[in-house]
Amino acid sequence: MSRQIILGVSASIALHRALDITSALRKKGDRVSVLMTPESQKLISPVAFQAMSLETVYHDMWQISPDMDHDHIRLAQDGDLMLLAPATACTIAKLAHGIVDNVVLTTAFAFTGPRLFAPAMNWRMWANSVVQENCARLEQQGWQMIPPTVGELACGESGPGRLAEVSDILGAVDKLRP
Repeated sequence: MSRQIILGVSASIALHRALDITSALRKKGDRVSVLMTPESQKLISPVAFQAMSLETVYHDMWQISPDMDHDHIRLAQDGDLMLLAPATACTIAKLAHGIVDNVVLTTAFAFTGPRLFAPAMNWRMWANSVVQENCARLEQQGWQMIPPTVGELACGESGPGRLAEVSDILGAVDKLRP
């Protein structure tokens, strides 16, 4: 059975792995609607996600569909599962505290189905108590975390904060498959 997956992506250097997630979900028969924060577009073009998903990519809060639909509300209603991957410290903080100033966050805030988030950031940021509190707050709000792994980070250092492996993210999504 095909599901509608909402994939929210934020501006982490791990963003390129979200292309692999999109492709793998499609190969499993899922429809993937990708939503991008404004900052993520500085790393990867929405066109790349559109090519992988074969769906409209939502990247602007004021993007208007041809039918004048409120896309973030429609997506929140029609989606079967929401995944934030990668989820940056900024996106996690904003969502944990109800700051919904982009299409990823407004959709996430309105979504009531199963919700997953996969943090990705430098190990120093990951170790920050505020980030840990914000992750705990999201979990208290019903989000399930796919924890980051330990490994080489974009800065050349190694430590916790690396985006979970694509296979682990897909496994977490599959656990929620009906």
